[in-house]
Amino acid sequence: MNNNLYKKLLWGTGFVIVAVILTLFIMSQTYIQNLVYHERLNQMEEVTHQMFRSLEDVIDTHWDDVNVQCNYLYCTPLKTDTEFYRYLQKLSELSNYHERQIELIAVDSAGHYYTENGRMGLLREMNYLEDSPQRISYVSNSLTVDDSRMVFLEQLSTPITLQSGEKEITLRYFGISQSMTQLNDYFRCDAYENNNSVYVLDDNGFKLFNANDTELLKGHNVYTVLSRMSYLHGSSFAVAKERLDRTGSCYSNAVLDGTEYFYALKQMENAQWTLAFLVPAEYVAVNTQKLVSIVMVIIIVIAMVFSVITVFVGWSLLRQKQQQELQAEKEANLRLEQYNIHLTQVNDELRQAQDIAAEALQSAERASKAKTDFLANMSHDIRTPMNAIIGITTLMKNELHQPEKLAEHLDKLE
Repeated sequence: MNNNLYKKLLWGTGFVIVAVILTLFIMSQTYIQNLVYHERLNQMEEVTHQMFRSLEDVIDTHWDDVNVQCNYLYCTPLKTDTEFYRYLQKLSELSNYHERQIELIAVDSAGHYYTENGRMGLLREMNYLEDSPQRISYVSNSLTVDDSRMVFLEQLSTPITLQSGEKEITLRYFGISQSMTQLNDYFRCDAYENNNSVYVLDDNGFKLFNANDTELLKGHNVYTVLSRMSYLHGSSFAVAKERLDRTGSCYSNAVLDGTEYFYALKQMENAQWTLAFLVPAEYVAVNTQKLVSIVMVIIIVIAMVFSVITVFVGWSLLRQKQQQELQAEKEANLRLEQYNIHLTQVNDELRQAQDIAAEALQSAERASKAKTDFLANMSHDIRTPMNAIIGITTLMKNELHQPEKLAEHLDKLE
């Protein structure tokens, strides 16, 4: 019964230990996963921050260039559109704009735009100029047939009027446009082995430019694709979008078509662009993931070793307890056997004593009969000692169950 109790206690203890270890493991997994998630977000924020900062510097440089060109334009006396075109050609050559895929661009009050090649047509992105902003920057896909261009326009404080044949044109905006491919070097990220994708979006999330040949987000509207992804760690696109509107940037991760991605959204400070940075999760904080995997393996191994040691110690204690009980039982049986032997010896001695007493009683009876016969014959000669003899015999009658005293009295009688 005790052994069964010990076994049940051992199995119960082992089960409790395993349950506690599993519970702690699951809790630690959840806690560690949250830590790793935030660590990966922080690492991605640090990496993308440098890239975004570099892009901001490039855009600032473009704005400085636009400001300089506007000042040159103010100081240059121009009367006709032909002079203006020649001026743009000469300025492009002096500034080496062609090699940098930069083109000077002007917009008149009617929405037509002009380059060194002449009047090019109506600017399709007139909606950007509706409120007459002082500065406007956007990405255009309509200035050329197969090239996306970033456009930087500054409103002329004093409109410039030029004669174009019999008509007059009034230039209201002046600036530059450059091929977006010139920014591809800034969109690459060595930390992720260039496995990232960068999209330039408008305010509504529509794609204006894809910096990579790989199309990770299929569809025209990136916001729509992101909103349909499966989010992890209790996040959502609504939360990310709210933070983007509030702080100008946000970071999150989600699953698309079975692949987990980390992404960042950044509203540029000096351009009306929103950048969407996307990278597969397997490339984010690789060393951190390896470290966590190693730590988890160590934890699992330690937990398994601890469980095995605990069960082994419990089994050893139970076995030791069983051996002690078995030894105690053997010792008890040995003592009982010795006691039985001793009891048998005592019984033998008691029987011998009874035999001796019976023999003594028979001897006493024979002596009594001889005495009676003798007294009957010699009573008249032995009156004097009779009193002593009668007293002794009286004592002997009272002490028949005491052989030793009977023997003593017999000695006296002799």
